[in-house]
Amino acid sequence: MEAKKPDPAYMDYLERTRRNHFWVGGEAGQLKIRNLRIGVAGLGGMGSNIAEIFARLGVGYLRISDPDTIDRTNINRQVIANEETVGEKKALASAAELHRIAKDLQLDVHTDGIQEHNADQFVRDLDVIINEIDVLHIDKQLLLLAAARRNKIPVYTTLVVGLGIHLYKYDAQSPYSGHEFLTTLIDDPSAENLIDRLGGPLPSYLQGKTLAAFTNEIKSGCVPIFGASTYLGQSLLAIRVLYDQGCIPVQAHVPVTPSLPEFLVLDPLTLELKKAKISANGKIDFI
Repeated sequence: MEAKKPDPAYMDYLERTRRNHFWVGGEAGQLKIRNLRIGVAGLGGMGSNIAEIFARLGVGYLRISDPDTIDRTNINRQVIANEETVGEKKALASAAELHRIAKDLQLDVHTDGIQEHNADQFVRDLDVIINEIDVLHIDKQLLLLAAARRNKIPVYTTLVVGLGIHLYKYDAQSPYSGHEFLTTLIDDPSAENLIDRLGGPLPSYLQGKTLAAFTNEIKSGCVPIFGASTYLGQSLLAIRVLYDQGCIPVQAHVPVTPSLPEFLVLDPLTLELKKAKISANGKIDFI
């Protein structure tokens, strides 16, 4: 009986991801990654880069969404932004970049963003959702989080604060939904409230005159984002998602990513990775 010939596309996939295999438990672990279905809503400095990391790591299915176009200020941090793509739809530019990385990637592209009529459709049948919708569009984030909760899908978000990163995980099984916490930003969309809700706990170097100047920049319509910091956030998120999904086996005990109201704070200047918590009265501080 003639031996069955290996599928060339599958063998190419294993070769492309071979440097992962030691860390994910060999071919079996890599297949767990390949079988993941991940949605990325928002394809800016975090979302587009996170989608790229998952494509390079070998995730087999990505659903991406963003209604915006690339502008020149995106070039300092977004892998899809360059002199040739300025003016293009972010979702289409991201799709083209992802297929240059992995031609076998199953890609579902949405150019209309998250809306009330399509939020449930976007999250359906996904294993994990990445929420990187612009912080100024809290209403869209709430639609996405509510749909994920109805469909019992975890949501991860990274946010640049100062030169560091906040990493949030919304557990669909948890009583904490984050709705009231984020709704305050709709009721009071001021720069001061935005910093208080999503910035806390603020790093020590983002205080006093620096904080006042930072606030004024936000009021002017340009949120200051140091491009290199986004890479910290996307890498931290990708590793935590794959670990939580059982794709990175370890012998020693490693904690799962904390779920809100607890979250992670990574600061490259103070060389610290800490846990913080949102208390019942809305106060945010380190644990």
